[in-house]
Amino acid sequence: MHSVVIPISHQMLFHNRQRFIMTVVGIAIAFFLASAQIGLLVGWINTNSAIINHTGVDIWVMAKETSTFDYGTAIPRHRVQQVSSIPGVTWAEGMVIGWATWQHPKGKLINVEIVGLDNSHAGAPWKMIAGSIEAVEQPETVIIDELFQDVLGLSKIGEQAELQGHRVILGGISQGVRTFTAAPFIFTSIENALEYSPFYRDDEISFVIARADPNDDIMEVRNRIAREVANVEVLTTEQFAERSVKYWMLETGVGITVIITALLGLLVGVVIMSQTLFAITQDHIANYATLLALGFHHNTLRQIVLTQSLSLGGLGIVLGSVLFVLACNASARSPIPLETTPMVSLGLIAFSLLCCIGASWFSIRAIFKLDPVMVFHG
Repeated sequence: MHSVVIPISHQMLFHNRQRFIMTVVGIAIAFFLASAQIGLLVGWINTNSAIINHTGVDIWVMAKETSTFDYGTAIPRHRVQQVSSIPGVTWAEGMVIGWATWQHPKGKLINVEIVGLDNSHAGAPWKMIAGSIEAVEQPETVIIDELFQDVLGLSKIGEQAELQGHRVILGGISQGVRTFTAAPFIFTSIENALEYSPFYRDDEISFVIARADPNDDIMEVRNRIAREVANVEVLTTEQFAERSVKYWMLETGVGITVIITALLGLLVGVVIMSQTLFAITQDHIANYATLLALGFHHNTLRQIVLTQSLSLGGLGIVLGSVLFVLACNASARSPIPLETTPMVSLGLIAFSLLCCIGASWFSIRAIFKLDPVMVFHG
C-alpha cells in the first residue's frame, strides 16, 4: 500500500487547485517573513562586529566595562608601550573611537563616529573604491563609505566639509563599511581624530590592539596583559565581538524584537498549513473512511497526511527562499543588509519542516477518530 501514498496524497491536494496555490503562497510569505527577520538579525550582527573582525588583531585592551566598540572610553596612550612589552605580544598600536558633529556642505548637522587609526592602519576599511588608506596620514583628511556619501554631502576626492568646527578633506571612499548606530563612520589618523573628538586629550586613546606570537597561546597572552597592565580590561577579538553583539542585540532589546517577529512569521505559516490540511482532510473525510474500510492501516493514512504537509511546506519553503535571495540582493548595498549563513539557513529550513509535520497532527487526529462503517451509511 505504500506505493499509493504519494498519488493519493497529491490527488487530494490538487483537487482544489486554487486553495492549493494560495496555501503554498501563504506558507512562502510566512517563511520569507521569518527568513527576512533572521536575515536582518544576522546582518545586524555582522554589521556591529565588522570592524572588530576585520581589524586583523588578536587582543583588545580597553577601559573596564566597555560595552561595545562604538562606546570606547579614554585610556592613557602609554598603554600601547606597556602592552608591547608583554612577552608573547609581537605588535601593538592604538585606536581612537569618538563622536563628533559633521556639518553637511548645505548646513545640516550630522552625528558621526570617528575611527582614529595608528601607523599601520589596523581597523581601516577593508575595501576601497577611490583613494587609498594612506590618505588618512595627511592633515585634515578622512575616508568615508560610499553608502553615506549623500548623507555627508561629499562625492569626490578633494571635496571639503566641516567636522566639529574643523575643515575636513575627503581623501578616500570605502565600500561595505556599515554602521549599526546610524552614525556614519569617519576614518582618519589618531592625530586628526584627537582634534575632532572633544572628549579626548592628546595623550589618550580608546583601545590598544595587539597581535600575539603565533607560537604562543592567545588566551595565555591575554592573561599576561591582564596581570601586568593595570586598570584595563583585556579581551580577545572573538570575545570583544561577542560582547558588542550581545550589547546591541540583548541589552538594547533590538535583537529580541527581531527574534520574536521571526517566530511569529513561522507561527503564521504553521497556522495556515494546519487550517488548510484540516480543511482538506474534512473535504475528503469520506475518502479516508473508504480507505479504512478497504483495509488501509492507520500508518498508511498518517503517511498520506504527512506527505501532503511536507509537499505544501516544501514548495512554500522553496518559493520563500527565492523571495529571500531576491531581497538579499536588493538590500546588499543598504546600510543594514539581509544576510545569512549556511547553518542559519539549514536550521530555519529544518525548523520549518518540523512545523509542517507538527501542523499535520490535527488532521491525523481527525482521521484516527473515523469509523469505517460510515462508508455504508446513506
